[in-house]
Amino acid sequence: MPLPWQKSHTTSSGGRVTTNMSTSNKSRRLRIFLSYAPDWALTIVLWGIFYLLDKINGYRRLFDVTDTSLAHPHADPERVPVWLLAVLCGVVPAVIIIFTAAIRRSFWDAQSALLGLILGLGLVATFTNIVKITVGRPRPDFFARCILPEDLTANPLHGLTSWTVCTQPDDSVLQEGFRSFPSGHSSFAWSGMWYLILYLAAKMRINNRSGYTYKSWLLLAPLSCASLITISRTMDYRHHATDVIAGSLIGIIGAWYSYRQYYPPIGSPQSYKPYSPRIPKDEEIPLHHRPTRSSMEGMLNPHSQTADGSHHHPSGSSGDTVNGQPPIGHGMAGGAGSNGFDRYEAERRGDWRTADIGDRQTFGSRGGSLGQAKNGVIRGQGGHEEDGGDYGEGKETVQRPIDRTD
Repeated sequence: MPLPWQKSHTTSSGGRVTTNMSTSNKSRRLRIFLSYAPDWALTIVLWGIFYLLDKINGYRRLFDVTDTSLAHPHADPERVPVWLLAVLCGVVPAVIIIFTAAIRRSFWDAQSALLGLILGLGLVATFTNIVKITVGRPRPDFFARCILPEDLTANPLHGLTSWTVCTQPDDSVLQEGFRSFPSGHSSFAWSGMWYLILYLAAKMRINNRSGYTYKSWLLLAPLSCASLITISRTMDYRHHATDVIAGSLIGIIGAWYSYRQYYPPIGSPQSYKPYSPRIPKDEEIPLHHRPTRSSMEGMLNPHSQTADGSHHHPSGSSGDTVNGQPPIGHGMAGGAGSNGFDRYEAERRGDWRTADIGDRQTFGSRGGSLGQAKNGVIRGQGGHEEDGGDYGEGKETVQRPIDRTD
């Protein structure tokens, strides 16, 4: 018997879940906050490392004074300055994510997406800067930064020229001249925009086999933004072609990695849902560990009659039921038994639209008692998990497997 201050849930499959709603939800939210707080702190630390690395005087590679690839003019100002890069590839994706999550009324979706975005940008920016200061490749405008002496027209005999011959009075300008590989603008742009592409593609169910062309045109916007930023770096003679290619690959890999930490792959029928929190719900009880109400009634009252007129036997089964539940093929169009099960399996595996329309409501109603269980978790009517005050987490997340023993 539940205590007077406790709230008791009874699912459609007969399971009863009793929780102290005044303390359980608050305790779980606190545990979730404490669980993800280190992740947010780590991203802040990464950004701090990024700015500290930027102050390091890295390696300065030898160069050839007759190399025409280093003789381009120094463009000032840049076509895409750093502040504009941060707005386009950092702030804009964050705003779109918050707006999308607000429409879906899912706080957990916003938390997961923003954490993944910041993680990806932080990892990419830090890794790019580490490579930059280690490689020390001269930029295409290096001669304009270095200001070579007018009488220096050749390299030393059997050797190359060192940066010490430069007459540039501002050492910070000269230092930046040796940070060509890889392109930081390219890696940052592709990290933010590719993450946004993955996020929007999942929310629009890009792989649901419907073939709507507007989705591809919408995704062309962030793709074009990242491409134009990358091309501008070669137009300003800040980077060689190989620099921007390497930077773009780093950004794409970093975005994919960070996105997959919190979301299923794009090919998943439920790719639009984030993973559920690390802290499982107390209400989630594995179905196979609990007897259902109908089977218990069948064992206690062998002559009880169900709503559809079938009788329970002492074994909990009958000609129309299996352990007090309808058979898998029961209630499906086209018959029951093995033929109905085969048809059910064919529809469940081959029909992507079932997962897209109404969050598998069709699956819940068509699959009988199986529609009430997913990942071994008791669910309510329509195949949805019963939740209370979870900020959109319940049916808007892909539930993690629950390994629990009684």
